[in-house]
Amino acid sequence: MEKVLFFLDYANINRSASDKGFELDYEHLMHYISEGRFLIDSYCYVPIDPRIPTRTDRAIEELWSVGYVVNSKIGTIAGDSYKCDFDVEMAMDITKMAHIIKPDIVILGTGDVDFIPLVLQLRKDGIRVEVASFHDSASRELMLRCSGFISLDKYYAEDYMGGEAEQDADENIDHNQDFDYGQDVLDDKD
Repeated sequence: MEKVLFFLDYANINRSASDKGFELDYEHLMHYISEGRFLIDSYCYVPIDPRIPTRTDRAIEELWSVGYVVNSKIGTIAGDSYKCDFDVEMAMDITKMAHIIKPDIVILGTGDVDFIPLVLQLRKDGIRVEVASFHDSASRELMLRCSGFISLDKYYAEDYMGGEAEQDADENIDHNQDFDYGQDVLDDKD
């Protein structure tokens, strides 16, 4: 059975889900992502708004209770919002865990283009790298460079809407299959 590590960029995935008008069940997502494989562990990176530092307390507690190892960090105020970037911490943790645990698969729950160098290095090290994201928030370049793509649009349509949500089957890639590098997917990202 393939050994899997899951790393979730909470801000990236949660914002995309919110933009679509729904709330993800992160425990269910963790099980869906690892279905049929041995999930060694799941890590989640949660930014904290310095203006309202207790706002994410409930979400963090829930993530811990369902099995994630949660890393949180207080951001810095930037104008009317705040900035809290976890890319470096995630990359360091993923690299370290990949070399210590030696998983068969690393799943990145993000669509952030900044992870491309990490994806390429892991693949050079012989580790399959799957990206789980929503199509409209996933970097085209990241989708092309990963070993496989898990469409969270498809996940939402199947598991939340009972398959009733409209979707283009050609855009959705099964998480147990290799990524389809066909022109139809490329055209959708232009």
